[in-house]
Amino acid sequence: MRYLLLVLAALICSSTATAQGRYPLTIGVRDSLRSQTLGETRRFLVYTPPSYSDTTFAPQRYPVLYLLDGDAHFHSVTGLAQILGTGVNGTYAVPEMIVVAIPNTNRTRDMTPTKVTVGFDGKPTEAFRTSGGMANFLSFIKNELIPDTDTKYRTTPYRIFVGHSLGGITTINALFTIPETFNAYVAIDPSLWWDNAVLLKTTKERLSNADYRNKVLYLGQANTINPDDSTANPHFNAMVRFNSLAQTYNKSGLRFGYKYYDDDDHGSVPLITTYDALRFIFDGYRLDLGRLLGSPALLTAHYETISAKLGAPFTPSEAIINQLGQIALSQDTTKAIGFFEIGTRLYPNSPRSHDRLGAIWAAKGDKAKAIGYYRRSLELNPGNTRAADALKKLQ
Repeated sequence: MRYLLLVLAALICSSTATAQGRYPLTIGVRDSLRSQTLGETRRFLVYTPPSYSDTTFAPQRYPVLYLLDGDAHFHSVTGLAQILGTGVNGTYAVPEMIVVAIPNTNRTRDMTPTKVTVGFDGKPTEAFRTSGGMANFLSFIKNELIPDTDTKYRTTPYRIFVGHSLGGITTINALFTIPETFNAYVAIDPSLWWDNAVLLKTTKERLSNADYRNKVLYLGQANTINPDDSTANPHFNAMVRFNSLAQTYNKSGLRFGYKYYDDDDHGSVPLITTYDALRFIFDGYRLDLGRLLGSPALLTAHYETISAKLGAPFTPSEAIINQLGQIALSQDTTKAIGFFEIGTRLYPNSPRSHDRLGAIWAAKGDKAKAIGYYRRSLELNPGNTRAADALKKLQ
């Protein structure tokens, strides 16, 4: 059965091949939004999974990953989303998702929670002159960018916020100040040293008293210890302290994950952290199609469990349901009927599952049920000549 599933996955991949020749490869689109909060036009990049524009199956809705330093990490994160969630090599480790990547205009302004004018040495630092605008930046994301995305795209209410370095403290501060906005937060080697570790001063209280049930925070720490460190390393030590506080005082319901990447530095750690973070956030989501073929009830129970764990609705796509139903047809028509019935419940306006059920019941000799399903399929897709011919024969 696992071999059969791998063969089917390979066939699906090969079916997307195009004729030989040179042609553009599109990963996403560029978009922009005039922000009243920031007083500037903000550009962003948007990736949608391949199924988003596939008209073969019923349209579905997708969780959204919002990515800071978007111009730097767009290719790597969208690649991870595609290989982990779209069935490449039969892999469904995370749900398919939309990625909205936000490039920078004034990084120091947007990704620092407080205004700081001096560096570690106590001397004025010109680079910090515009610091302290994170509250406005988060307001832009919450009140302008997210509503714009939800209007333009088919989204679900599950959102992930990913940031590296200063972006990492931006995601942590978003959890602390606007926790209703995102469901999961990824802080990649965050700059928790900022302003004498100002975020650490409230971490214990927030994790002890706030309600972060169904929220997830994953922190990945790089090896930034330098052999010639003559004094304490504030960047490294601040993350160690945050992890200690989270492990000791977290009574908020937050699902917290932490990993130290000994073989990665500050620049190399984002890719591997994002991979591990997505697997941590969606722990238990991975679809084992061979196991799920055992019973349609297992499919329903799997998504009910995931929805309860993540605190948001997750359902199988019609493509997954159809794949399971088609495979089940060669083994047990009762199971196949069960899968396609799930399809009619979740996607009542799609003709596909109704058509499949009409064919199955016709083959089983139940003319009344076959006619009912074929009629409904034709109502939804009057151009289905095959179903129309089958209905004429049955009548």
